[in-house]
Amino acid sequence: MKKLFVSILCALSLCGASAFAQEYTDAGTWSSIQLVKSFGAPYAMARLEHRSFDKISATECWFAMAGAGYNFNSWLKGDLSYEYWSIPSAGNMIQHKAVLCFTETLKREGLAIALREKYELAYNPAADSFSNTLRTRLRGQYKAPDSIFTPYLMYEYFTNMNNGQWVRSLHYAGTEISLGGGHSLDFFYMYHLFAKAGSTAACHTLGLGYTLVF
Repeated sequence: MKKLFVSILCALSLCGASAFAQEYTDAGTWSSIQLVKSFGAPYAMARLEHRSFDKISATECWFAMAGAGYNFNSWLKGDLSYEYWSIPSAGNMIQHKAVLCFTETLKREGLAIALREKYELAYNPAADSFSNTLRTRLRGQYKAPDSIFTPYLMYEYFTNMNNGQWVRSLHYAGTEISLGGGHSLDFFYMYHLFAKAGSTAACHTLGLGYTLVF
């Protein structure tokens, strides 16, 4: 299992490795607070997130999310949510998003491999336009016995379903830290590749998240 875990992490870390040199490179932060209320198989969730850019000097965007989901069995769950986005970096654009998500997780001992497919329908009221995005995320993580740390690598690919083109990709290395009582922290570094002015740009991002499950 350890060899399998290392192989998966290496594969994840190599995703997008062909795009190292970029014409534009930035630095930013992502910070979030998330609440999850379990009712057995059903659950409710809420999230507030802020993202900075321009060498961490300005707000790129922030969003608030509320939704609900269901654990169908030990390896499959799905949820539906609404997100309100404010994007100062795009002329204070407002977006409303409906998000449908399914996650499959395979576990053995301390190893977990998860594949998530997320569909986003976004509406821009200023332009009266809709966009469709499919996000595919692969995550590998390992939790050692009696450890509060759960290190992980994660890769996510965004596809514009209106034209079939690549939008962005996220490459994570991080760890969750269990604080007990349903409280946890998530520290990560993310290499963010995205389309900009007809070429590919990059952003080095540091993230901190807090989650309460109750």
